[in-house]
Amino acid sequence: MSAHRIFLDTADVQQLKDAVSTGLVDGIATNPEKMGHTGKSYRQVVAEIREFFEGPIAVQAVGRSTEEICACARELHQIDPMLAIKIAANKAGLTAVKILVPEGIRTNATLIFNPTQGLLAGLAESPFISPFIGRAKMLGYNGIETVRKIRQLFEAFELCETAIIAASIKDVDQVIESILAGAHAVAVPFDVFEAMCAHPQTTEGLEAFIEIYTNIPQD
Repeated sequence: MSAHRIFLDTADVQQLKDAVSTGLVDGIATNPEKMGHTGKSYRQVVAEIREFFEGPIAVQAVGRSTEEICACARELHQIDPMLAIKIAANKAGLTAVKILVPEGIRTNATLIFNPTQGLLAGLAESPFISPFIGRAKMLGYNGIETVRKIRQLFEAFELCETAIIAASIKDVDQVIESILAGAHAVAVPFDVFEAMCAHPQTTEGLEAFIEIYTNIPQD
């Protein structure tokens, strides 16, 4: 099972540098929207990230047919073999995963809202899958329950080589609930990562300790 636990869900290089500097980020997740905000090509963004991060970077392959998806995934793989190629988990995408994995292309089956999408991606031996949490909730679905059922399906079929990465995380509670439901990892935006590191009482307590410390006689 993958040892990657915390993915930062952004293509903003400055945010990535900040978070990676903590030593707590194991992977990076992007999508076309986040890449588009940078105004740069996939190749440029990946090159900038590689200046300070060696772990997996997830980028999205697109296409409506299996052939289009595979062609896009192979092009992205040529940029960097460490990339995890995100592929939408519909029939065409799941078929593409089944084709690409034996070629040595690491895939991340994404846009998962149905537990059976996750099961089929696991059966296709995708190294990563990404059920959506926050977006599911916004649409009236229970993404946490989807994670729970995927984990149960994996255990029933003894699928132990695929990491479940809870994605589309909107707050710290969703991080906690996703992991408790069985996610092996979470992909969090920068603001949620910041919130995971903080609490108002921690800040208040530290400021009080600093004030007391400065009044203690020094040797």
